[in-house]
Amino acid sequence: MTDYPTIDRLVPHRAPMLLVDRIVGEEGDVTRAEHIIPADSIFLTPGKGVPTYIAFEIMAQSICATDGLRRWRRGQGPELGFLLGCRKFTATRAWLQPGEVMTIEATCLLDAETSSYDCRVLDADGAVVATATVNVFQPEDIQGYLEGTKL
Repeated sequence: MTDYPTIDRLVPHRAPMLLVDRIVGEEGDVTRAEHIIPADSIFLTPGKGVPTYIAFEIMAQSICATDGLRRWRRGQGPELGFLLGCRKFTATRAWLQPGEVMTIEATCLLDAETSSYDCRVLDADGAVVATATVNVFQPEDIQGYLEGTKL
């Protein structure tokens, strides 16, 4: 088993918007992360849980953690990226429950400034909760892009 850095070294997100707890594994182009649905989630609907569409952001942050892990191995810190959207988001149920352990699998399909990942969110039994193909954009010069000098 590989020891991975803490999630705060891999992603720029912080609570309460941090939706990935840790990296748990890698195999080829697949990175696995984990998130435990918090009892005090800002997305919690009392009596129902957290809407499963939040899995889309969980997927996006897992991709961010994947990129952060690559950067960490090169001695770099996490960088901002832009979520472009997704194709074929599907969910097998409407709600995630506080305390549930979600495993997120992000499979890199295209690794470039504009990247694409097949993502799956699985429950503790390995059942698929949500899937999507997620597209992200991360310019080489993020600061120049934000300032409008590298469009």
